[in-house]
Amino acid sequence: MKQTLAILIIGFLLIFQHCRLTKPNYHLTLQEAEYRYETIENIKYNLDIQLSTKDSFTGKVDIQFVGKRIRDLRLDYFQGEIKSIVFNDEPLTQFEYKNGQVQLPSDRMMIGNNSLSIRFETPFAKTGNGLHKFLDPDDKETYIYSQFEAFHANKMFPCFDQPDLKATFQLSVTAPKNWKVISTTLPTSETKTENPEEVLHQFPESKKISTYVFSLHAGPYQVWEDSYESIPLRLFVRKSLAKYIDPKDWFLFTKDGFAFFNSYFGIPYPFQKYDQIIVPEFNFGAMENVAAVTFSERFVSRSPMTRNQRENLSDVILHEMAHMWFGNLVTMKWWNGLWLNESFATYMASLAQAKNSEFQETWISFFEKMKQWAYEEDSFSTNHPVEAKVNDTEEAFTQFDGITYGKGASVLKQLVFFIGEESFQKGVQNYLRKYSYSNSTLVDFLKELEFASGFSMKKWSKDWLETKGTNQIELTTICADNHLYGKIVQSAPGPENKLRDHKTVLGLYFFDRSNKQISYEEFPVVYSGRSSQAILQVKSCPDYVFINAEDHDFAIWSWTSVNKDNLEFVLEFDNDPMRKLILWTDYFRQVSLANLSFDEFKETAIRLYPMETDTKIKRWLLSRLTSDTGSSYFTSRFWFPESKRNNHLDSLQNFILSELTKAKAGSDEQKYLFLSLIDSSFTESSQKRLYEILENKLSFPGLKLDQDLRWNMIVKLSSLAIDRNKIQTMIDREKKLDPSNRGVNSSLAAEAAEPNPKIKDKWIQILLNPKASDYSSSTLRVVSYSLFPEHQKGIQLQFLDTYFAALDKFQHTDDENYLDAFAKSLAPDFCTDETLLILKKFTNNHPKLPASVKKTLWKQIDSEKRCIQIKNKHKDLILE
Repeated sequence: MKQTLAILIIGFLLIFQHCRLTKPNYHLTLQEAEYRYETIENIKYNLDIQLSTKDSFTGKVDIQFVGKRIRDLRLDYFQGEIKSIVFNDEPLTQFEYKNGQVQLPSDRMMIGNNSLSIRFETPFAKTGNGLHKFLDPDDKETYIYSQFEAFHANKMFPCFDQPDLKATFQLSVTAPKNWKVISTTLPTSETKTENPEEVLHQFPESKKISTYVFSLHAGPYQVWEDSYESIPLRLFVRKSLAKYIDPKDWFLFTKDGFAFFNSYFGIPYPFQKYDQIIVPEFNFGAMENVAAVTFSERFVSRSPMTRNQRENLSDVILHEMAHMWFGNLVTMKWWNGLWLNESFATYMASLAQAKNSEFQETWISFFEKMKQWAYEEDSFSTNHPVEAKVNDTEEAFTQFDGITYGKGASVLKQLVFFIGEESFQKGVQNYLRKYSYSNSTLVDFLKELEFASGFSMKKWSKDWLETKGTNQIELTTICADNHLYGKIVQSAPGPENKLRDHKTVLGLYFFDRSNKQISYEEFPVVYSGRSSQAILQVKSCPDYVFINAEDHDFAIWSWTSVNKDNLEFVLEFDNDPMRKLILWTDYFRQVSLANLSFDEFKETAIRLYPMETDTKIKRWLLSRLTSDTGSSYFTSRFWFPESKRNNHLDSLQNFILSELTKAKAGSDEQKYLFLSLIDSSFTESSQKRLYEILENKLSFPGLKLDQDLRWNMIVKLSSLAIDRNKIQTMIDREKKLDPSNRGVNSSLAAEAAEPNPKIKDKWIQILLNPKASDYSSSTLRVVSYSLFPEHQKGIQLQFLDTYFAALDKFQHTDDENYLDAFAKSLAPDFCTDETLLILKKFTNNHPKLPASVKKTLWKQIDSEKRCIQIKNKHKDLILE
């Protein structure tokens, strides 16, 4: 009886498992991917695509693969029309096609060679994922590009869409004769067809790559050509933007990258050519398609680029280039290993800039952007280990965050500080050689690093990659008889966090107050466990000590107390921008921890700003004072009564105006100050000033008022203006002057920003039904982020029920980029106990929300808690 029962139970479990694996859900689960990986191998795609300016495209894909087991087989294809399937030379007349997948029956499968031939028709995307089509309003030209990460190749053609089923791709494309066609390889021929208006482009077979880094881009792009050694380089952009491109910078930064990476990785660039395509309505900054990298048009400036913009462009170019080795040559097996792509590309881009570019300030930028993004993301209840658990491709999208990029790169920087640059480089080279054109896991990578360095990686990985959370540290020092006694106390707040081994740097300042000078010394320190102590011999007792002076560590310094006078002396007289920005950031963090008020921070920042010489720090200070989004001195003023708020904001504007008149004409600082002037405009006098600037009644010598700055001012004024006739006249005028895509989007943003509930309702109804809209997801995102600025919370409150009702109706198959933007941009951030309670209740009662929406809501709950805490710190100031 027991044996019979056991057999029945096993049988039931097998049936349950099979049903679970074959249940037709769109998103691919890890178990389904493993099942498919065990079933097939050696895949080859031969694609024949017919492109036109219509709303859809047609194609045929021939797929050859080797069957390892006789099983039903899932084929991924989302929301297209399958016209025919031939499976192993026999037409498949009856097949299940549901929820983005086709079930290929096991009775047609063979051990060994198999073939599929599928004819299909797919609608062009307007979401930025799949094969996206864009009509340029400037010249009515059509542009097409692909975006396949993480699970979107199947939105273009039927395929086995997972990273560890690498394949070769051979492509033929028929397209209008004036179009360029770009893919993973260079075309071998471009021939006329029976239709004189079309050309057939034929591409040779690619090397073995994952589906998500294959690509197809087409349109009448402007192209520039160059080369690095034997590597052909091309740069593409749509024709109407070509006049704003400086190809010299693009090619310079590209060549800097090849010179560094070819040497560092010890493997020459592994692909045939290197194209970079700047595309419209792109969801991300850039994407590392093999040999055909796509970039957002955000990197095209319609005015001369600031140094910071050029540095950022260089960083992104190098990030995507690093992916050619980390991600494309060697690819993670599943999305839990996404950090093996993104953390490395982030770290390697900064390393390449530091070693072989003009931007020697790169590690300061890394600290300012990536490190702070990482600390913030790791502070939310939604945090996860760097090596995350990813159950399906829907969850994969939520991993593209500050932990996967910023924290992963930061802990790599910490690891290099532990084991040394030479050992790290040797381990990386061994890893890339061993796993070229295949897939790898965390264990594979760690083995190579351990072998190269002799450093035990198991504990390091458990601490830093496989456990979530950030350590907090307190520093206590006592100095006597030329000896500094230091004690570091480490804590691990949050669930699943742990104490880790760290290597950091103690920075010591010695003051000469009479001459207003400082001297500086630093000491490397290793600490671990709950408490660590060190004794340092010093020339004299330091006046100020701080920790993580070179930013090699990943930990939050918890200030128990601080001598403000000493801190300000350092901030005023130290000439090292890296150390100063670390201290400024730690100081501002005391505001977010509710240990310091915005008013105290503003007082220090305004006093020291005129004495600061580093433009990067000045820009950082301005953003903390004047930003009209997020947490800043400006946004905090809306906690205050109207008269007090307006006095504070007029005072802030006066400070900015004063500095603006002193700034060097045409300088980057002048532009940052002007942007801050716009951001912090609210009162009647500041609105009047913006109108005067737009009407050329007020100007600043050397400041070029480009079209994007004009739109910036108009959107701000539209969000404030009571006199709609005046602002509408300006909007209509600018629309005529700027018929570009940016101009169209800016005019829609200006409309959405209007403080009119009827206008808000109009746009919210459009946002609720993006598929029924004629607008692209990109345009709708622009609108959504303009709907409810900080000073319109009263209007936003009226639409709270509409927002939550919309979230409840979104589907798991809806585009994740759109869901993410909708949930973030319209989330209630009122900094009140009431909305916090509403958020908690809704989120707890709706556990089956799409993954990106759920993550956004939990982060918003955390943000509301913090905001309330910070606001309470200001209670006495508000009531004065």
